[in-house]
Amino acid sequence: MLVDNKMLALKRLLWPDVVFYDKQIEAIESVERDDETVLVAGNQLGKDYVAGFIVLAFFLTRHPCRIITTSVKDKHLSVLWGEIGEFIRTSAYPLNSKFGGPLVINHQHLRKIVGGSECPLSYVTTMVANPENAESFQGHHVKPPPGVVDNVPRNMFVSDEASGVPNAYYEMADTWARRKLIFGNPWDCDNFFKKAVKGNAETKDSGGDTPDPTMPGRYYRKVIKISAEDSPNVQLGLLQKSLEKKPTDEILIPGVKSYSLYVKHRLTWDKIKQCVALDAEFYEGAENLLYPPEWLNEAEALAETLSPQRRADTMGVDPAEGGDSTVWTLIDGLGVIDVINEKTPDTSVIVGRTIKLMREHKLSPGRVLFDRGGGGKQHADRLRAQGINVRTVAFGTPLTPEKMRGLKTFDVRKGEEEERYVYFNRRAQMYGMISLLLDPAEEGQLAIPAKFAELRRQLAPIPRIYNEEGRMILPPKRKKPGAINSNVITLTELIGCSPDEADALALAVYGRYGKKIQASAGAAW
Repeated sequence: MLVDNKMLALKRLLWPDVVFYDKQIEAIESVERDDETVLVAGNQLGKDYVAGFIVLAFFLTRHPCRIITTSVKDKHLSVLWGEIGEFIRTSAYPLNSKFGGPLVINHQHLRKIVGGSECPLSYVTTMVANPENAESFQGHHVKPPPGVVDNVPRNMFVSDEASGVPNAYYEMADTWARRKLIFGNPWDCDNFFKKAVKGNAETKDSGGDTPDPTMPGRYYRKVIKISAEDSPNVQLGLLQKSLEKKPTDEILIPGVKSYSLYVKHRLTWDKIKQCVALDAEFYEGAENLLYPPEWLNEAEALAETLSPQRRADTMGVDPAEGGDSTVWTLIDGLGVIDVINEKTPDTSVIVGRTIKLMREHKLSPGRVLFDRGGGGKQHADRLRAQGINVRTVAFGTPLTPEKMRGLKTFDVRKGEEEERYVYFNRRAQMYGMISLLLDPAEEGQLAIPAKFAELRRQLAPIPRIYNEEGRMILPPKRKKPGAINSNVITLTELIGCSPDEADALALAVYGRYGKKIQASAGAAW
């Protein structure tokens, strides 16, 4: 079906030097032609860029016109509106009414000049999808000008980062929007975005494209998937590699993922993040993960808001065992400050390295925890012999109420008993505490800077599983020699290596939140 695409015609006039690649053009054509366009896209593939163009071009090519943009958070809308602003700024002809253009521009709000005066009917505005704005999502109908009879769509609902937008806002928009543009990364969700792609078990909707039976080539819903391999920059590098040539990493389309970045992310991102942010696929089973990808994203986003000038107050030490690395993880009440991963074939250096870090961060010994296995007890004994009374934790020990001097209150005893029935052993408890701190629904917070990609990679695939008693368990770290049941998956097999960084974080979190700290014990720095 051929459609007179007014938006692409406007692009040739106002932005002749802008180059869209095939998937972006497909999205522009779909919005012009189809009722609903769903972009399920990976990371850094130009979805906000093309959405910014679509919003502005749609508004300029019809009158009257109303567009509502929404997302679950202000920061997401700032990205979209930043792209809209850049198209306004770089237009070949002025668009701002202050310079003779047709647009009245305010913060995340546009109106237009028609016939020499501001049109009271037309606007582009934004609303965060939260209960305070719920009523504002209704009633954005718009009619053709008096005396005009046509079927031109004159309003649009735009949902950014759609995996986080509740169904209610989509349903309200569905009552008035002649066009809908829905886009985002396929992070785990169960709303209209995922159902548009994967289908709805409660209805006959199987997801994907829904053709309009009355008009061939047109769709009630068009789903466009944009993966990293759709980037022309990545495609060129893959082609060069297939021809046994050295990839040049040439940038054909600016702002879209490069081949070198694609290679880096294939090597360093965990399989779940690769699935979502490279392959543009919903990860099946994300609801059964101890650390869902969106929680880890929030932890990275939180880290970006924090000052790097922080001092740790707790350290977890996972000493080398066999060919593993020794890992020191330092945290404070806001999150991870540093992760130090070193091969220590000469394990005698571990004690000295630990003392140095304690002095740098002025850590009291009660805030330093060693894994008791893998030689950890021996390292702790050497430190204690110097009057540095660090703590040790055995990951595999069953949970029993801690022995404490004096009488315990009923609440303390009750809390310990409940804890015994929540977790199977100390490892499950410690990893469960990390989960609670990462959970956006809980009051705790645990920022994890994006530079600690290996820590995220180790945390990402760990499943949330329970035994027959309903107590949370973790897979064993590695198979025991001579184990009869060889079908049991281990953490080492899941991750592809020993979970050294994850264990060191678990120790630090447990040290800070799991027990009352005796800050005055041993030496002070």
